[in-house]
Formats: sequence, structure tokens, C-alpha cells
Amino acid sequence: MNVKKMLGKLALLVMVMLTVPAVFAEIPSGYYSGINGLKDRYLKTRLYEIIKNHSTNSYSGLFSQCFKYTDQRSDGTWWDMYSDVTRYVSNGWSGMNREHSLPKSWWGGDENAAYTDLNHLYPSDGDANMKKSNYPLGEVGTATYDNGVTKVGYPIAGQGGGSSRVFEPDDEYKGDFARTYFYMATCYQDFSWKYTYMMLNGEYPSMAQWAIDMLLKWHREDPVSKKELDRNDEVYRIQHNRNPFIDMPDLVEFIWGDKVGVPYEAGDLPPVGNGTLVLPEHNSTVDFGEVISGKDVTMDVEIRGSLSENLTLKIYGYDALNFSIPVASVSWVDVNSGGYTLKVTFTPTEARDYEAKLLLYDGGLVGITSYVVNLKGKGVDMPVFDRVEAVDASNVSSTGFRANWLRPSNPEVVDYYTVTIKEYVNGNLENVYREDTDADELFYDFTTAKSGAEYYYSVQSVRYGEKSPESNEMHVSLSGGVGSIEADSPLVAMNIANGLRFLVSEPHTNVRIADMTGRVIKVLPKVEKGDCVLLPYGAFVLYSDQSARPLKVLVK
Repeated sequence: MNVKKMLGKLALLVMVMLTVPAVFAEIPSGYYSGINGLKDRYLKTRLYEIIKNHSTNSYSGLFSQCFKYTDQRSDGTWWDMYSDVTRYVSNGWSGMNREHSLPKSWWGGDENAAYTDLNHLYPSDGDANMKKSNYPLGEVGTATYDNGVTKVGYPIAGQGGGSSRVFEPDDEYKGDFARTYFYMATCYQDFSWKYTYMMLNGEYPSMAQWAIDMLLKWHREDPVSKKELDRNDEVYRIQHNRNPFIDMPDLVEFIWGDKVGVPYEAGDLPPVGNGTLVLPEHNSTVDFGEVISGKDVTMDVEIRGSLSENLTLKIYGYDALNFSIPVASVSWVDVNSGGYTLKVTFTPTEARDYEAKLLLYDGGLVGITSYVVNLKGKGVDMPVFDRVEAVDASNVSSTGFRANWLRPSNPEVVDYYTVTIKEYVNGNLENVYREDTDADELFYDFTTAKSGAEYYYSVQSVRYGEKSPESNEMHVSLSGGVGSIEADSPLVAMNIANGLRFLVSEPHTNVRIADMTGRVIKVLPKVEKGDCVLLPYGAFVLYSDQSARPLKVLVK
């Protein structure tokens, strides 16, 4: 399993424990004025009047001026809804496209506000974008392309609107795309659409019935996420309009769904009166996991609701001193108008389990008059690392190579490995790539090499976020040369009965003998010419501080 996927799922688990579908965003006061009492086509047209006039963006600057803020994860990677390829924002946007989720060919022109509208533009893996082409959304019956996130293929019965292929996003993002299409059908209801797979000309309903039915299903099954709420706020900051179907998801039902014909009633903010909390969920748990004693980890607790008074916060319990918060109360205004993010910090002082409770009370709460969030974590000792040994690259070609390393003698002290690859062009350091691999993988495939570049790689093991000392650094020349920059003296040995005799021209230190699984079975602090070592029958690989290449031997 990919390490980053695993960590992402753990983070998502924490989020799920703390949240229910989000309903409040940072909506400017009065932004949606005039929508109360309206229904179906009239409600849709009023929303059109509110959101249609927005700022335009530079197409060439979308990544650096827009996506950097709207689509960057907290770990510094691009948020790509089209693939699971991990790319870091700091490394630029090589291999990615500016993707119009609603194909621009459907309205046939670049020179209008829709062309750079961030509400339907997303960063996308280039290959996935090419496969998506200008196909409509749909559910795939038989796939012709599937990367685990994006599917392209023949649609199921009743979908596609006559198109031979459809594009199906991952379940995690189907609601995102549905609300994107609802936005486009509203913001550009005056467009003359050139293709009618999904879109219909006219103010209402502006989409084919099969498309409405499918998008309603996706919208209901995949509610608004924190990612959408945060992105909506950033888009508003940049281009000064919002997606109303993210801010108020129930609008969808009044325009296309079960409440067509019913007048809409809403306010810009949740009502103030008898207090309620939407987040955090009562008796939910924040698990900080394993943290090295003396270190600290901070996690977010989202507080959202409708309060009539300020909310009081308190940590209590046996280990209360090991958990901390920066404030003792939160303004009801903050909670009601977009929510408040509370930073909770865990600091273990010894290796053991810790528990405490976060209490939220006052605020005019009724029903549940105090909300409890369980806090837990585990203190652990600082890990003792063995230095990882990098070995020769393999699969060297004009486009890349496989970086290899040996398993350390204490593999239990490895959560994952970090590979650092330095790229030199004309003798100058041009890029530094850092990639993570699973603890059970002893290689990393680098596949985006540049012609004429030279590469050096090193490896570190990681435990609890702490890294081992950096390994030796291996050199890779795409013309075929590999070797360690620490070494220039060959390691030579000959077979003798039940072992080897060394024929080195100078002393070699730290001679490691590994079996074919990569496990080091013997270490010789120093060998000189004529020294011998006894070994069982089998194949072995020998390394030393002075040897540029490992020595592979067979003891018979």
C-alpha cells in the first residue's frame, strides 16, 4: 500500500470522526439576498444574477496565481481529482494540465469568463485529462481507461446523451463534479451550447433529464466536503463569486430535485437563538497516534453551529496537562459565521498511553448542554536508527532508473523510506525530488529523468516523523554508469573452502555481507589482502566504504 495513501486515509478517518456533512461556509453577509421566496426557474435566475459577474483570471497564470491556493493539500501536494499521482507544488506542475471539467468545446470559445472560471477549472494529471477528452460525465459500463480515480468508457444504459464514451470520476469526487455542473448550468444559463450531451439551451432547466437524475444522485451520495468549502472561499477571494450549491447544498433540490415548486427560505447565516453545535460531534474522538516523548503534535477541531452566547472550552481528565488549547472561549459570531478552527496540541512526557477530554459548554446550548470530545494519544521513545545502505541503481535508461537500498538490521524501526534524488544539469543542481515508499519496498522507480542530466540519490528511514541519518549517496549516469561517490577502490575476493579470501589492493572498512533478501548477516570492521571469512553455502552481496560497486559472490 502506498504510504501517502495510507497516511491520507488515517487523516480522513480523523476528519470523519470529527465531522458531519458541512453546511456553513464563510458567506459574505447579504451575498445571497433576494433568493427567499423564489422557486425553480426564478430561484435559478436570481442565483445567475448574483454569480455571473466575476473577475477573470490569466490562463497562463492559473497554476502559480490560482491553483497554488485553491488546490494545494496541507502536505504540499497538488489536489488532483483525476489521478492518484503524487506531485508536490514546490516542484511545479510538470505533467499536469489546466482541466475544464465542463469541456470548453461545448460552448466554443476561449475569450469569455467561463474559459478561466475557477469554479470548473481544476489541476489534472495530463494523461488522465487526455483520456477524458471532451466526453460528458456518466457512469461507465465497460471501461477503456481506468487509473483508479478516473474511468473512461462506454456508458451504462440511459446515460451519455448520445456520446460513445463518458467520463466517470471517483466516488469521492462525484458530488464535487455534480455541484460544478450545477454551477455552470446556472452561471452560464445564457450560453448557446454547441453540444447537447448534457447541457440544454435556455434558462431552465438547462440540462438534459438523464444528466439531472445522475447529478442529483451524485450530489446526494457525496455531500459537500471541507475541501469544497475551503476551495469555495479561496475562489471567492480570487475571482469574487461563489458556487451557491456548495454554500447551500439544499438549493439543488429546489431547482432540480424533490422540492421543485416549493419557495426557498434561507438566511445568510445560521439562525441565532437556542444554541446548537453541528461540529464537533458529541462524544467524538481525536486520536493523535504515536508521538515521541517531548515532541508535540497539533490537530484541528472544527467548531460550527448556531449559538446565542460565547462558547467556553476546557480540557479535563487525568492527562489534561498533556493536552493544550490556545483559548478558553470562542465568540458565538465566529462559530455562527463560517466556524472556528480550534488547535489542540498533544505533548507526551513519557512512553505511555494518554487520555483527556475537551469540554465545550455555555453558548446558549439546548438539548446537549455540553459537548465532549475525547482526546487520546500515545507517547513513545525516540527511535534508534540504523543507517540505510544505498546500492547500485538498476533499470537505467534514457528516461529514468530504479534506486535501490538494503533493509537495515532493525526493520521494525521503519514506517517508510524517503528517497532524495538530486538532479544536476551542466554541473548545476537544478531539482531535488523527495519521494516516500512503503516499509516493505527497497526501491523507488524514477521515471521523469531529463536528457543529459546526472543524478545522485540517498535514502533515509522514517519513524514517527523522525528520519535516520542519510545513507551513502549513489551516482547514476543515464549513459549507463552507476556507483557510490564515497568509494573508488574495488572489492575483490576469491572462493576458498567454505568461504572467501580477500584480494583487495588496500584495506576496506565496514564490509557488509548481505544475503539475497538484502539482510546483512555479517559485518567486518576491516579487511586487508589475504584476510578470510567463513560463510555458508549460497549467494551473497558484499559492500564496503571504499568499493564503488557491490561484489556478488557464490559460495559453494
